[in-house]
Amino acid sequence: KDKIIIIPSIYVSQKSKNSLMEKFRTLKIHKRRTTLEEIAKMMNPILRGIINYYHKFRKNDLQNLWRQLNERLLKWVKWEKGLYKKAAVRYLKTKYKEKPDLFVHWLLVHP
Repeated sequence: KDKIIIIPSIYVSQKSKNSLMEKFRTLKIHKRRTTLEEIAKMMNPILRGIINYYHKFRKNDLQNLWRQLNERLLKWVKWEKGLYKKAAVRYLKTKYKEKPDLFVHWLLVHP
């Protein structure tokens, strides 16, 4: 009568998350002298692949990864535009309002 039903869940391993962050680190987004649109054009196929592969079962498992990627983009804005943190956050938010689908992961986590 009081049975507990256990449903198996599939999570992304910490090792996979670390390797994805290492991939973002090796791309050195924050050192590129280009526009945000060019960075989006370079990153979107990678981000689509990650979303297609890892987001089949658990949607919220990579929230921390997307936030860290937004931090990398914030670092690029600070370096490229010469802005402080609040102004850089404002810049990313205005870019998001102008083009919410510029980066694929912005559909999941807003800047």
